[in-house]
Amino acid sequence: LNSPKTILRTPILARWTRAYASTRSFEGGDLARKSTKLEKKLVVVGGGAAGFMAAIEAARASKDGSLSVCILEATSKVLSKVKISGGGRCNVMHDDRKDIREITEGYPRGKKPLIGLLNRFGPAQTRKWFNTEGVRLKTEKDGRMFPISDSSQTIIDALTNAARQHNIQIRTGTKVESIEQDEKGKFHVECKISSRNSPSQDTVNPVMCCDYVILSPGSYRPAYEWARRLGHPIEAPVPSLFTFDTKTTPSLLGLAGVSVQDAVATLSVSQCADDVKREGGKAKVKRSKFVQRGPILITHKGLSGPAILRLSAFAARELHHTRYTGDLTINWVAETGISSVEEARRALEAARDSNRAKQVSTFCPLGLPKRLWGVLVAESGAEDKKWSEMSKKELNKLTDLLLSHKIPVTGKGAYKDEFVTCGGVSLKSLNPKTMQSKHVPGLFFAGEILDVDGITGGYNFQSAWSTGWHAGHTVGDMSSAEED
Repeated sequence: LNSPKTILRTPILARWTRAYASTRSFEGGDLARKSTKLEKKLVVVGGGAAGFMAAIEAARASKDGSLSVCILEATSKVLSKVKISGGGRCNVMHDDRKDIREITEGYPRGKKPLIGLLNRFGPAQTRKWFNTEGVRLKTEKDGRMFPISDSSQTIIDALTNAARQHNIQIRTGTKVESIEQDEKGKFHVECKISSRNSPSQDTVNPVMCCDYVILSPGSYRPAYEWARRLGHPIEAPVPSLFTFDTKTTPSLLGLAGVSVQDAVATLSVSQCADDVKREGGKAKVKRSKFVQRGPILITHKGLSGPAILRLSAFAARELHHTRYTGDLTINWVAETGISSVEEARRALEAARDSNRAKQVSTFCPLGLPKRLWGVLVAESGAEDKKWSEMSKKELNKLTDLLLSHKIPVTGKGAYKDEFVTCGGVSLKSLNPKTMQSKHVPGLFFAGEILDVDGITGGYNFQSAWSTGWHAGHTVGDMSSAEED
């Protein structure tokens, strides 16, 4: 590895020391507290869920006085994703009563290596961890777990209080610019401090020297370059967990707010033109199919809801290649148990025979929302007809719309609607039991920067807690062992 850049010269380090000699961290701990002779230093890059779990566990696993821990957060507030998760309630994790292998089915990427991680620190251990911190969790019908307070602040308080108890320094407004390792194995972390956090103009680019680094900066793009420069393969990051735009289906645009609680959505995605292999002079197009069942919400731009978000996660790479276009087919009546054309036709024929004088558009025998039913009837051509006047062609068309409503996907929701990134540091470059780099001793990874991502329902926080726990625990043990 290259030796540190000229930014690591002693004068800058001296200015950093003077500037911070009388300051305190955002939460607790004196930044200028005296180090013991054998004290090791850990810098955690990123003040999110994974970063806090890693920092807390590193401090706990180390012997008293053997490890100094500091969290660096680029923004003005820590745990911002925790704050907004679950509509402000914080979906901490998924059902701890489920088998680990069943839990890992919720991860489009990273499923296999997560099995071992979750067996050592999974949902059951996570629940116990938060219970020890005074947080009681509840499990809802769909498996999502929340604090009984229904407030994300409960989780934030638990994490920040634990950090304070272990004298973990937390510095907000501190953006990491680069990370280098010298020939002695020490890390040099160059920072840029926002003006309101900087007590002196001389502290524009302070450099921190430490023994260990845990990278947990979420999907912060420069972090991928740091990892790559240090020898780690990167799976190209692309959006995951986003909504679908369906602008070419105008009939849906007037249904914003309408939801169906149990529908089956099937997404078919063609391979992009650049990837098509030509055989015998003809283009051979590969199509990938993805199926999810669950609630679907119609929005003012398209479709959302758990079933759609899960589709976007499992098809994240394929959709990226096709510039977020595909063919979506929805079975709106999955809740009725109807799964075949024959069953649906018989149900509609029975409704016609027993409700002949009623308007088709105002009487739905299958429990769909009235507005959605009205749109489907209009598309079938029977909008102004009574059931007795409905032709065979119209009945067949309505049957097809109920079971196989074809909706072209024309794009994805805006960036602000995306919750997770697909891709990141390849797990093959890490020790699967410790989250330590195979290329750089003392460097660890946790959270969203990894090529691990889950569906909605608490899966992504679970991977953050688990990878953070393993990374932190390993650092704490290493610092103690080195002291001995």
